[in-house]
Amino acid sequence: MAAGQSGKGYDSPSDTTEADTESNCVDRPIVMYKASIFGTWETFAKIGASVWSASGMWVMMGQLALVSVCAFFVSILLVHDPSSMKVARLSKVSQFLNVIVGLLLSFFLSNSMRRWYACVEGFLSLLDSVRNLQMQFISLGVPRDEAGAILRHAYASGVLLNAQLELEHKKLDKHFEHEAEVDSMWEDIGQRPVKLGYTDDATAVLDKDEIKLLRQTRDPPSVIWTWIAAAIGRLAQDGFVPAMPTPTYGRIMNLCERAHGGIREVRAAICVQTPWNYVQCLSALVHLNNAISAVILGTVGGLVMSLWFQRNHMFFKYRGTPATIQELEEHVEQLWCAMLYCFVGPIVYQALLLIGISLAQPFRDEHAKIPMEQFLFHLEDDMCDGVALVKKLKDTQGFQPPAFKMKEGP
Repeated sequence: MAAGQSGKGYDSPSDTTEADTESNCVDRPIVMYKASIFGTWETFAKIGASVWSASGMWVMMGQLALVSVCAFFVSILLVHDPSSMKVARLSKVSQFLNVIVGLLLSFFLSNSMRRWYACVEGFLSLLDSVRNLQMQFISLGVPRDEAGAILRHAYASGVLLNAQLELEHKKLDKHFEHEAEVDSMWEDIGQRPVKLGYTDDATAVLDKDEIKLLRQTRDPPSVIWTWIAAAIGRLAQDGFVPAMPTPTYGRIMNLCERAHGGIREVRAAICVQTPWNYVQCLSALVHLNNAISAVILGTVGGLVMSLWFQRNHMFFKYRGTPATIQELEEHVEQLWCAMLYCFVGPIVYQALLLIGISLAQPFRDEHAKIPMEQFLFHLEDDMCDGVALVKKLKDTQGFQPPAFKMKEGP
């Protein structure tokens, strides 16, 4: 099967030149990217599809900047003797939260990353089971019609699982219309073309009758493997595959069970999220720590400015003895130190929080989206190649395809 001929409306990665891959490697979710750029300063130019390009990140930074500016002016207006203020003490206020927030964030990130990989492994286990099932059918010489129908249903389980998980996350939206979204999902699946090499033309992943039956079930991706198991049992009774007591039949059933287990693994990794009280507490602590850092930065900046006004007898009638130039320089130095951890710290904590949230919802967030469409494209391509290879061997080398069920007659 030629790359890009599956009728899905996108190109295979093999159709993309190296230059195109490098330029787009961080602008869309793909399986592979050029990791060497992260070892150089070029990484600062590759911010597409990253947390640094997220609007929510900079909206929050803008709000923290506003808090800092307010603290700046309040400290100027309320402090009448800035020379008596100990700026160094303010820097210690938020330190007690930094350790706690860092620890909770690291655990949350680790857990989210582990669940993300578990979801990917579940999908790959499902799709690899479909590939192995095709290998079994080819080795046993299962008729094209029967093999094509079973493998089409196996392919449909992956499509259904991906679509259903995306629908589950859409339910979190305020204006979600359940019936309309469900109808749209099934309509898209009914119109999605697929060609696995067993028919001359592309066919729908599921026909109308099959969709009508599956819509009545709670878990269509898992139920469809019950169809597949029943169809394989029928093949065994008809003699196209070894009988049920044989190890070969058990191996084929193990592939079905592995695919079913992959679906359960995906659901366990995605549908059961990190407990609400943990994530809510973590989020509150991160925002509280960032707000305290913003207040401290604004206050330190305001005190330094007030100190400079006091020394130069400007704007206000400050009390106390004006600070010396050495004391002013020390306060400026402390201001620079405060800018480092009160400015960089909130950015880092906010970025890590958004990354963890993104990884926890790969079917809702485009930045961490699992490239399931590419996985399905590769599966479709591999299955077509498998069928075509056997045909080419027969045509070019006289290879006789195997058949477990021998033909009747002379």
